[in-house]
This record gives sequence, structure tokens and C-alpha cells, in this order.
Amino acid sequence: MNAIKSPQSPRFRQPPTKPSRTRAYSLWAACLVIGCAAVPVSSMVGCSSGGGVASASTAPAKATVTSFLAAIKRGDDEGARAMLTKVARAKTQELGISVAPPVTTSATYSIRECEMVADSDDLVHVGTTWTDTDPDGFTTTENVVWAVRLDPEGWRVVGMATIIFDDLPPLLLNFEDPEDMLAKQEMVADELQRRAKEAAEKQSDTRTAVGPVEGPRK
Repeated sequence: MNAIKSPQSPRFRQPPTKPSRTRAYSLWAACLVIGCAAVPVSSMVGCSSGGGVASASTAPAKATVTSFLAAIKRGDDEGARAMLTKVARAKTQELGISVAPPVTTSATYSIRECEMVADSDDLVHVGTTWTDTDPDGFTTTENVVWAVRLDPEGWRVVGMATIIFDDLPPLLLNFEDPEDMLAKQEMVADELQRRAKEAAEKQSDTRTAVGPVEGPRK
């Protein structure tokens, strides 16, 4: 069984983007549950170190991701779910998890590099970007690498990797193991809360060190 690997090859290095004001966790980490054909999460490490190959054989996998993201953009939950593996579809339906989270009409996406995972002829990594602007006019760009596997019914999305915190490894999500993914979402939420608290404490310490602002002397 092929493992879904972390997208760290030169081909899939994330382009720099402006961080969101709050850097709330990724749309994908927060809302999507899709997976990786019964691959233990512990095996989802490393990436093909430049060993992947981009070719015409990756075109069907790219088309699958395009259809998947197009369905999400138009709010078509069933259409997006149809692009998942059979096990992932069953698991997400069983837990009542929506595959197409609400997005704004201004959201855009683009398909980037695609490569066949080294030593595999049935697993492709598809790099994408998703850009959205919130009601306050804040624009956030998410870089996501989708793992797409060749199943009997065709190429289907099986997992994903995205960077939530710049100082931590990419978050790897197994769409055929929603329980594990929900646990990782909780972990991300806890980490966000911890970082927000730490930032607030530092800001408070800075204000204390500077001292109160004195008013005009009489």
C-alpha cells in the first residue's frame, strides 16, 4: 500500500504568501474530511525527494482535483463527495461531514504542479492554491497538495497536506479516517488558542515594560 507523503520535494515547495490577520486554521483543515486508503497516519511521512514525474499520465488526476474544487466553489457537496474514494465517501456520510464547506463567491483556485509519486503508478500529488477574501476585505491564500489515487472507478481524491503553522511540518489528513482527522482539527484548534494566548501575554508584557502613557502636565 502506498503512503501519502509530505509535499517537501522542490516541485512542491509552497510559494510565499501573506499570512492572514488571524491565521485561523485552514479552510481545508477546518472543514474537509477526505482520505487515504487505509494508510496508517504514521506512514504518511516524507515526500518523494524530487523523484516524482510529471507527465501526461497525471492529467486524469489533475482533472479529478479540478472537478473536486469546482464542486466546492459552487457549494455542491454531493459533487465534491463523488470525487472522493469509495471508503472516504462512506465514512464522511456516516459521520454527517460536509465535503464542500461554505465559500465566498470571490474565492478562486488554481492547479499547479502535478507529479506521479516515485515508485508508484497509482498515486499522484496535485499542487493547488485557494484564495479567498473575507467580509473585512482580508485575503488569504492556502496552498494544498492533494493526493489522488487510481481506484477501480477512476482517479479519486484520497488525502491532502497543507501548512497551517510555518514552524511546524505540513498537516497530513487521511480522508478515509475521519476520526483521526477530527482529532487533528482539535489539535490545530488547541495550538491556535495556545499561540493566541502567548501573543496576548507578550503584548501585555510589552505594555507593562513601557509603562502607562502620561497625560499632559498641568
